[in-house]
Amino acid sequence: MDHGDVFTAHRSTMLAAAFHITGSRYDAEDVVQDAWETWSRVDLDTVRTPHAFLSVMVSRLALNAVRAQRRRRENYPGPWLPEPVVEGDSPEWEVLHRDGLGQALDFVLSTLTPEQAAAYVLRKVLDVDYASVAEVLETTPAAARQLVSRAQRAVTSAIGDSLPDQGNRDAEALATLAEAVLSGEIGKVAALIAPDAVLYSDGGGKVLAARKPVFGPERIAQFLIGISTMEEVTIVPAIINGGAGAVFLQDGKATTTVTLRAGAAGVSTLCFVRNPDKLAGVTLP
Repeated sequence: MDHGDVFTAHRSTMLAAAFHITGSRYDAEDVVQDAWETWSRVDLDTVRTPHAFLSVMVSRLALNAVRAQRRRRENYPGPWLPEPVVEGDSPEWEVLHRDGLGQALDFVLSTLTPEQAAAYVLRKVLDVDYASVAEVLETTPAAARQLVSRAQRAVTSAIGDSLPDQGNRDAEALATLAEAVLSGEIGKVAALIAPDAVLYSDGGGKVLAARKPVFGPERIAQFLIGISTMEEVTIVPAIINGGAGAVFLQDGKATTTVTLRAGAAGVSTLCFVRNPDKLAGVTLP
């Protein structure tokens, strides 16, 4: 196989990895393009395992991209959420949807240090050994283990452990929640939401959105019922970032995407993306 064949075979995996670290479709595509420019000059006879080699390469580039943009995120108006990538709009993103991690996990990764997020993706998603994780982070394998452990604790604390049927659980919870919201009964909606639940709404300062996270069943229920009466929209179920979600359409154009994470106590995390810049790439199959 030549450089192009190997790269094409792993491109979808690299896109998913870069996206999990950067949270941006545009940045992930940019990172993979940069990876190609480097890969095209590599002597293939020196590469024993292309998957590991390319995973390390793209993760290092993604880590550098996040570090460069950290200040921009810190100054972002309101919660910053990863971009929604809808299943079916491009075969290049098949791995992102297949890994089933969902937008809630990508959001948690965005709240970690860039090093912790990269370590988690390399070890937990790409199954790269600790020596290679350490190489990317320019640290020791022992320190890499610590970063992965801290990231795992943060993920578990925020959204719990992923269950084997997580995708079906989330889809059922979303459908049940939508039905309750349409009833207009706050108590009915609140009963479906976990006591420590949180809702994030990303408007980017460009459209109406909650500028701070919304906490607790009652407040979240009020928020959901309030936005359900704001505008005439068509709601289309979709797989977003590998998890259950829905796209709100107005005059055929995406105005909002919503995803959630459900646990034993009810819906624990909801993510609303309304920033039009992040919705520009949303198309339904």
